Amino acid sequence: MRYLPIHIDLQHADILIVGSGPMAEAKLRTLLRTPARLIVVSDSISQNIKDWANTGKLVWENRTFIPGDLEGKRLVYAASGDSILDKTVAELARRRGLLVNAADDKMGSSFFSPAIVDRSPVSVSIGTEGQSPGVARLIKSEIEALLPTNLGETTDYLGAIRKTLYKKIPQFSGRLNFWKAMFKKQSLVSLCALDQIELKAKAEGHLNTNEAISPQGHVTLVGGGPGNADLLTRQAVRALEAADVIVYDRLISQAVLALGRREAKYVYVGKEPNGAAISQESINSILIKHAQAGHHVARLKGGDPLVFGRADEELAALEAADIPFDIYPGITSASASAAAIGCSLTTRSINTSLTLLSGHDSKGYAEHNWAQLAQPAARAVIYMGLGASSSIRSQLLSHGAQSDMPITIVENASLPTQKIVKSSLETLNADIKSGDITGPAILMLGYTPREFNRYSKAPTKIRKQDHEHQKIQRQGLASHNGKQPTQRQSRVPKSEFSLDQSSFQGFG
Repeated sequence: MRYLPIHIDLQHADILIVGSGPMAEAKLRTLLRTPARLIVVSDSISQNIKDWANTGKLVWENRTFIPGDLEGKRLVYAASGDSILDKTVAELARRRGLLVNAADDKMGSSFFSPAIVDRSPVSVSIGTEGQSPGVARLIKSEIEALLPTNLGETTDYLGAIRKTLYKKIPQFSGRLNFWKAMFKKQSLVSLCALDQIELKAKAEGHLNTNEAISPQGHVTLVGGGPGNADLLTRQAVRALEAADVIVYDRLISQAVLALGRREAKYVYVGKEPNGAAISQESINSILIKHAQAGHHVARLKGGDPLVFGRADEELAALEAADIPFDIYPGITSASASAAAIGCSLTTRSINTSLTLLSGHDSKGYAEHNWAQLAQPAARAVIYMGLGASSSIRSQLLSHGAQSDMPITIVENASLPTQKIVKSSLETLNADIKSGDITGPAILMLGYTPREFNRYSKAPTKIRKQDHEHQKIQRQGLASHNGKQPTQRQSRVPKSEFSLDQSSFQGFG
C-alpha cells in the first residue's frame, strides 16, 4: 500500500484550486461538502463555478496563478487542464511541503481524491492509487447500495451515547465490552431502524447488566490455514474480527493477521526450528491469563489446529481453568499442497487410506510403521519432515521401498512464494538442497505433480532438479556477489504488543 488513506480536518482550512473547467468542477463538487474555504484562481470560469461564487460557496480570484497563492493553503488542486501550468503548480506546492493533487498526473500528485460514500459523519473512501478511478466508482456504487441512508443519523445518536460512557464506565475495556454487547447479533439495517429513543433504551438496558461490562472470557482455537487469507473459513474471519487478544504462531502470515482488529493485542508465541521456543506451559498460561481477564482470545494456529497443533494440551489447560472454548478448524497443509500439485489425496482403486505423519516428536525423529509406508500403494504426507528427510529416506529404503518411489516437496503451499519440487526417494536429499527448500515444507510420499492448465494465476513452478547445473549456478552467483544469499526472515514479528501503540506497523 503506497498511499495511506487518511481523513484530513478541513475546519477553518483554505484550499486552493487552480483551474475553471470540467476538471476543477469535478474536484469542487466534493470539496463543497466540506467546511473549508475554497479559493479558485483562474482568469475565466465556468457557469457552475460562477454560480457557486455568486452564492458565497467559494471565492473566485479573477487572474492567473502566482506562487504567492500557495501561502497558507491546506490542500492544493492543479486542475486547469493546461499540463504545463498544472505541473508548475504541483512542483511549487511540493517544494513548500504542501499536499497537492494534479489532475490526470499521477507522478505529479502527492495525494488522490478518492471516490466517497457520504453518510456523514460516516464516510467511506475508495482509492486505486490513481490506477483506475472507474473501478473506484464501481466499488462506490456497490457500497452505496449496502449502507442505509440514515446511517449518519444513527451514528450521531450513538456518538451522543458514547459521550456519557466515560463517567459511567471509566475503564476502556469496560466501554469496549459495552459496545460489543450493543452490536451483538445486530445487523446494520436493524440498527439503523432504531430511532433515538429506542437506541437510548437499548444502551441503558446493557448498562444495567453486568455481562455487558464484564463478560465471561473465552478462547477460540482458530485454524489459520496454510497462509493464504482467502482460504480462511468465515468462522475464522469472524473470530479474528471479534478477538480482544490474538495469540499466534510463527507460520501465521501477515495477510491473515491483518484480519484482526487494530485495537486487539497481538501475542507472538512462535517456535523457531532448532532455535528459541516458548514452552507449551507458557502458552497455556497466556491463554488462561487473558481469558480470565474477560477477553475473547483467538488462539491462531497455522493449518488446522487439530492436526499436529498440540490442541489437546491447550484444551486440557482451558478445561482445568474452567474457561469455555470453541474450535474453528482450518485447511491443513496436506489439503493445500494436494490442490497445488493438482492431485487427490485419495484415489479410488489405488489407495484406500492416507497417513498424516510428523517428522519429529518430543524425543526427536519420529518412529513410524516404515514397512507399511514402504509399500508401493502407500500414500503419506509428512509434516515437519524437512530436517528429518535423510532419516526418512534411509528408513524407507531399509524397509524395502523402491528407490524410484515418487515424492513431491511443497514449500509455502498456497502462498505467492509457493514452490513445488518433483522428486523421488533416491534423489530426495539432493533435490531438497538443489531446490533451495528451506521450509516450511511438507513431503508427499507416493504423489507426482500433475501438469495441468490452471484457471487461476498461481505462481507455481514445478521443478525436477538438475543437481550439477543447480550447484554450478549457485556457486557462480555466490562468487559473483561476493557473499552468501541472505537468510530468509520470519514472516511475522516476534513480540507481544497492542495495536493501539504507535510503534505498531503493518496491520492497518
